[in-house]
Amino acid sequence: MTCSKTSTLKSKFMPKTILKNIFGYTKFRPLQEQIISHTLAKKDCVVLMPTGGGKSLCYQIPALYFEGCTLVVSPLISLMQDQVTNLKQLGINADVINSTLTPQQQAEAFKRLFSGETKLLYVSPERLMLDGFLEKLPPLALIAIDEAHCISEWGHDFRESYRQLNKLKSEFPDVPLMALTATATPRVLTDIQTQLSIPTAPVFKGSFNRENLLYSIRPKANTYNQILNYIKNQPGQSGIIYCQSRKNVDNLAEKLTKDNIKALPYHAGLSTQIRADHQNKFKYSKTDVIVATIAFGMGIDKPDVRYVIHQDIPKSMENYYQETGRAGRDGLPSECILYYSYADSKKYSSFIQQITNPNERKHAEQKLLQMTAFAYKPLCRRKQLLAYFNEHLDTKDCNNCDICLNPPKQWDATIISQKILSCIYRVKERFGAMMIVDILKGSTQQRIQQFGLHKLSVYGIEKELTNQQIRDVIDYLTFTQAICIKGDTYPVLGLTQKAKPILFHDEPVIMPVYTKTKSKTKKHTTIHPSNPELFEKLRKCRLDCAKKQGVPPFMIFSDKSLHDMAAKKPKTMLEFLEIHGVGKVKAKSLGDIFLNLINS
Repeated sequence: MTCSKTSTLKSKFMPKTILKNIFGYTKFRPLQEQIISHTLAKKDCVVLMPTGGGKSLCYQIPALYFEGCTLVVSPLISLMQDQVTNLKQLGINADVINSTLTPQQQAEAFKRLFSGETKLLYVSPERLMLDGFLEKLPPLALIAIDEAHCISEWGHDFRESYRQLNKLKSEFPDVPLMALTATATPRVLTDIQTQLSIPTAPVFKGSFNRENLLYSIRPKANTYNQILNYIKNQPGQSGIIYCQSRKNVDNLAEKLTKDNIKALPYHAGLSTQIRADHQNKFKYSKTDVIVATIAFGMGIDKPDVRYVIHQDIPKSMENYYQETGRAGRDGLPSECILYYSYADSKKYSSFIQQITNPNERKHAEQKLLQMTAFAYKPLCRRKQLLAYFNEHLDTKDCNNCDICLNPPKQWDATIISQKILSCIYRVKERFGAMMIVDILKGSTQQRIQQFGLHKLSVYGIEKELTNQQIRDVIDYLTFTQAICIKGDTYPVLGLTQKAKPILFHDEPVIMPVYTKTKSKTKKHTTIHPSNPELFEKLRKCRLDCAKKQGVPPFMIFSDKSLHDMAAKKPKTMLEFLEIHGVGKVKAKSLGDIFLNLINS
């Protein structure tokens, strides 16, 4: 079956036939079939599915079923190009029109479009809304708007260009419109429906639970060595590390490179050409690690990212979910690690105070407070994350986060808390955390003598705890709002009303103590092929095929497909077609190569 003829084949089983013959999957993921049936009835809808949940198939299968062309609006050029390349690998006629094309290439793309050859056309919202572009389009079968949360000012990635997309419904009133996003609160969903003029369109909401992802949060202490050792224990695996600033990105990438890790930086301060080069090297598995700024989005469609590390805290739960969602899109075990200290929140808070619009500032403060609470609360990470998106996990624990795998011990920090609060009171709330720690530890630094702080009754009264442990308690008291931080340039610690019961009435302070147990987490993130030797041969074969075709290795076959091949060892083409992700087009072009290797 060729893709150019799919639109003429009408049967109620057609979507399942397309799913198997073209995409190589034997069954739909949750909600996919309902969404496709709804769309084939030419009805509008909003699709809310997690990254890796299979959103693309929800419009790609109807696109192959319908007569005419499906318009796909996406904000990321690199992601559009990846999807078009991947579709072409499957024998599907897809095109992209964006600023990277030459005038001649654009003319050729329009020629294919008007001839009826193009089944899916990918366009950015900016390009779509250029004067005259809408008028150039032929009759459309379906409109799909990806990353639809960008249309809402209450979303985490608002883009002004998305606001103009409300013209689509008036321009194409009879064409079904599908809005898709991986992250959206109820407020954002309502905004999407309103802005796109589809107020009554149903919302198909998939589960946000990514069961293959292990979530863990670790205190910042010797963070670089922790990251380095982790990466060294994941040889040859792809990972992303997010940092708060461009400077941190460059520094971390440079240090990792010096320690023989294949790492490249990615942020807005680099030229477009360098960013594209680094991203391509990551996609083509020529580098293992991309270090990127949290503020700068990456349009990657790489399914075999085995870990996502946040060296600094994200600005919101949406950002955290979106960024960690880039791990394990192939469904295989992957890990998401966040290193956190209260100083991260303080940095963001100082940036937020510079926002002039009071409503925007309040909104940003609320987002940061929610993210900080997520990092500090000794509760199941997955339950907290799902609850943010109004989803609840019924089980007692998720068995795949640091809290559930290794419940933190409870530590009675009442006495040290009283010492800290008393010290802040006695220095009249004039100093920051570092000075408080130095006073309690009895530091002999000159500034202690200069201010006469060695004469205080609290000077040198803490002998057992380390500086870092005291700092952890200060952070925890700040989180519980017994301590407040005043000032931006030179922040100092102050006391709140919540400090009084601790100081004067012995109100207990019980804080969690997080520890790591490698044995418990390792089994969840390490993937053991049933036949390691064959699996490595298949990986090499995949890489050779990718180089010959000039595409990323994952576009040949995913890791999941290679694991399936290594386990089942197909002997015939029919058996090969039963492998996960193997459709008729790939079987025809690659089947003999991989079957010969498996049976040699």
